[in-house]
Amino acid sequence: MDVELTEILEALCQHSPFNEIAEDPQLNDMTKEIEIQYVRAGEWVIAPSALNNTLFFIRSGAIEVLSKEEKLIRRMNEGELFGYASLLRGGKSSQSMRTIEDSLLYCIPARWFLKLYEENDTFSDFFQLAREVRLRVAMDSQNSDVSLMTCPVISLLRRPPISTHIDSDIRLAAQIMSEHRVSSLLITDNDELIGIVTDRDLRTRAVAKGLAYDTPISSIMTRDPIVMDSRDYASEAVLKMMARNVHHIPIIKNGRPIGVVSTGDIIQKESHGSVYLISDIFKQSNIEGLQAISHKMTHTFNQLVVADANTQMIGNAMTHIGTAFVKRLLQLGEEKFGPAPVPYCFIALGSQAREEQTIKTDQDNALILSDKYDESLHGEYFKNLSDWVCKNLDLCGYTLCTGDIMASNLRWRQPLNVWKENFSEWIQKPKAEALLRLSIFFDLRGIYGDKTLAKQLNQHIRKEAKQHSGFLTFMARNANQRKPPLGFFRQFVLDGEGKQSRTFNLKERGIAPIIDIVRVHALACGSDKLNTLERIEDIEAAGLLPDGRAKDLALALEMIGMVRIRNQKDQIEADEEPNNNVNPENLSSFEKRHLRDAFHIVSRQQEFIKFRYAGKRS
Repeated sequence: MDVELTEILEALCQHSPFNEIAEDPQLNDMTKEIEIQYVRAGEWVIAPSALNNTLFFIRSGAIEVLSKEEKLIRRMNEGELFGYASLLRGGKSSQSMRTIEDSLLYCIPARWFLKLYEENDTFSDFFQLAREVRLRVAMDSQNSDVSLMTCPVISLLRRPPISTHIDSDIRLAAQIMSEHRVSSLLITDNDELIGIVTDRDLRTRAVAKGLAYDTPISSIMTRDPIVMDSRDYASEAVLKMMARNVHHIPIIKNGRPIGVVSTGDIIQKESHGSVYLISDIFKQSNIEGLQAISHKMTHTFNQLVVADANTQMIGNAMTHIGTAFVKRLLQLGEEKFGPAPVPYCFIALGSQAREEQTIKTDQDNALILSDKYDESLHGEYFKNLSDWVCKNLDLCGYTLCTGDIMASNLRWRQPLNVWKENFSEWIQKPKAEALLRLSIFFDLRGIYGDKTLAKQLNQHIRKEAKQHSGFLTFMARNANQRKPPLGFFRQFVLDGEGKQSRTFNLKERGIAPIIDIVRVHALACGSDKLNTLERIEDIEAAGLLPDGRAKDLALALEMIGMVRIRNQKDQIEADEEPNNNVNPENLSSFEKRHLRDAFHIVSRQQEFIKFRYAGKRS
């Protein structure tokens, strides 16, 4: 190898991932095909919307990465690589790259990148890890149209909490707000949040009513305000503000307030003005408007995947959109049929309750009615409301449940005491076949109406489950019904039919078994969580699994879920109906290897749960 090629190879091998594969003999051949490019400051390396067929290595200089709107995402310097994300998408680049200063680049042909990516695990692992870094950068840059869906609410905080003691009067409260130029003030007692006062409260509850300035602030504050945990997503703040018609929400961490998020903070975060899709849903006054918005969901889903959002973020975002459709339809339904004659709670089941929905989902819902419900007096109202809502959810893209598990089915539209009796019978006298169909009911969340009804039912379920170990034995056996698609020598077992004959179903053979396993453990330890990852945290804290096994389950769920979501995105871009079937021939070596590992984790956990809850039938 001549001197120049030796210098190129040595420069590459001073940086990852080449320093980790320096002994690979292919690098010598690759180096012979590298072209050296000198680019002056301010020139495009990858122009907007251009196709890319090169992996670029920055030998010297600096590059800026820009969004489609030409907003700065990040900067790169000597030793960094770029262009690989587009090479993994067939050359399509969602970002553009431009030099900040005169730069010297090594141009590695795409075929060498793809060859090493497929054949060298260390090389491919480096670029998979780089995707996680890009996600964090993308979130920090605030350039995504769906930024509110993926960022934590704590990122919206602009200052520490401004507060005053509950013994303060109106004059002092107003002075503090004026001094700090804030539109809200937290009211505390021994550092505990008691209430909140906003500038609107001062106008409408104090000034307009002519209250004396020395009136206690407690007389006009809102007691026990709606709060959010610092780990919640900003999208949840939007939903709460809309649902409760509030403009300020205190953020809590470890039981203490750490700041306040206002509608102004949200609008400032959202660079395009309107709060986004969910806001538009609540503005619609008819079904036609909701249908039109439902067609935007595919675009939102694709944006999340392109932004490298993880499955938790995507599931949360898509679930909140689905929940917004349900809420708006129920609001419109109450306008159409009149106010409900007795309290009720519309509950989501399955993936919507767990906040794990994706782009392709059907309806799973039910209705809990107050025990004041009288079928002869109130039955027709709730039948009409439920039929109307379920029919229009179908028009908005949430297809009718083939198993008829919907509020429109009288069996799943019952008073609270009947629901409790049903669950007591399922738990105390379990039947394996029935529980296979009914397991979805053990993931239920109240999303509209009197949510205390759902809370009471969930409390009843947890109490009954912990008292009847035989029920857990049946649930554990059912969790072993769906096996991961691994055969001898860890080869994939294909189970598709017709056009899908060369595929296996990632949801049925990978994700669902994990959900089933986690649900059993969650019931055993009395967890009040519904989201699978949050349940895993409770299971780990309860010590139900050997060390490290809980994290294994979480990693397996994320790996299988991401392959599923990316596959659905690819199907959408190919104008195909998204589904849960994947052809292993279309997977990268990285995905195949880690899918096998994930399926192996599921198999081991199924064996563990079978013995962990082995017992006599009750």
